[in-house]
Amino acid sequence: MKKPRTLLLGILTALLVAQGVLSQKFIFPQWKRDYSTGNLGIAEGLTPDQLLASLSGLRTLVAGILWVKTDEYFHNGQFDAVVPLVRLVTWLDPRQEEVYATGAWHIAYNFTDEQNRSDRRYIPLALRLLQEGVQYNQNHYRLFHETGWLYYHKIDDDYDKAVKWFEQSVSKPGVLKYLRSILASAYQRDGRIEDALVWYAKLEKDAADEFAVTKDPTTRILKDTQEKNLNNHLIRMTSRGYFGKKAGVYDKYPYDTHNPVNLNFTFKVEVVDKKVIRVTGTWGIPTTGARVRCVLRDADYNLKWEPAPGLDFDIDRNRTFMLDPLYTQNGRFDRRIDMSRNPTMYGFKSDEYVLEFYFSPRSAPPHIQDKIGWNGEGMTDRQFIDDKVRPGQRVLFTSVKLTRDQILRRGEYRDGYVYRSPGYKEVTTLEESDVIFRGSMRN
Repeated sequence: MKKPRTLLLGILTALLVAQGVLSQKFIFPQWKRDYSTGNLGIAEGLTPDQLLASLSGLRTLVAGILWVKTDEYFHNGQFDAVVPLVRLVTWLDPRQEEVYATGAWHIAYNFTDEQNRSDRRYIPLALRLLQEGVQYNQNHYRLFHETGWLYYHKIDDDYDKAVKWFEQSVSKPGVLKYLRSILASAYQRDGRIEDALVWYAKLEKDAADEFAVTKDPTTRILKDTQEKNLNNHLIRMTSRGYFGKKAGVYDKYPYDTHNPVNLNFTFKVEVVDKKVIRVTGTWGIPTTGARVRCVLRDADYNLKWEPAPGLDFDIDRNRTFMLDPLYTQNGRFDRRIDMSRNPTMYGFKSDEYVLEFYFSPRSAPPHIQDKIGWNGEGMTDRQFIDDKVRPGQRVLFTSVKLTRDQILRRGEYRDGYVYRSPGYKEVTTLEESDVIFRGSMRN
């Protein structure tokens, strides 16, 4: 009986040693890379049964099931239920790029008030979620691109950060060819006009080289598109006087940015009801498409577009920050901003507030930039042009102070409050207000 028992023990010992070698050399490294909760810093918060599920690789399966449920909440409009599920899914499976991308988009865009204005206080949380996603998905372009797009489109400011993220995105494997052009647009918004030219030229050459080999119709379309982008940029650099300035002959030729457009910006702020203001005014750009950014915030509070320190998804509900792009038509704007139905967004806990008006040529549509330039050299205003708020460009910027009593119509302001900027004149003829006059920027 000893020989079979000894043989059995020997076999078991050999299997144990083999299992140890396999675990250390192959199984454990893969588990650590793809499933380890230690990489996320949350293992100490899990119960023994959750740890067992993690060790067995079930987290990916559970995460997939939860994401299906999350998608159902999305389509049913149950947005408050989405955020905790997004967080749970990313805990379980940090390799799911789609969860990070969709979750960040949801946080940055979908928490809105009654007039569909996004709650900008959530943007730092969206950036923090993307930052974590990038940390665990370094070898793919997706989340780098999503972060750049958030700066480029939603934040629409701090364009140097959009450039930084797009530069990393286009260097990653698998980046889609048609997404690479956005880097040139980000360069332009950041004032790096020649870098945009170099990038357009590279994209055109890459597409031409690929078409020379494949002769594929799809590649031909890409080549033609990149060639058109490059040519358009060269034409704009010429017609807007970019080369003329470098050559010192800007004043000698009739560039499109000469004879600056007078913005003729004036405005009136009227508190028409508790937490309801109406902003009206004049605007000198004679075409539809230029929007003036209006921000109402606590006097001592201004959002910084940086990732939040943590991901508890808690925001300071005592702070008020409202941003509304004012639509301009026929040389004027008129917007009723109702903040009375969203007390969690607009708590108005502070005593003093600032209402700001801001327009940057960098974010203007190309047909407007053809007249005012990339840096605002083709626009002027007798009151509100500012060259310090955004270094390197001339922008429209002004602000007015409001008090809590004025906004809430309390005390001496119970009948309302009105502020008129210097030069503001009431518009009395509104019979044609529904007719959009599409003026040309060139005449």
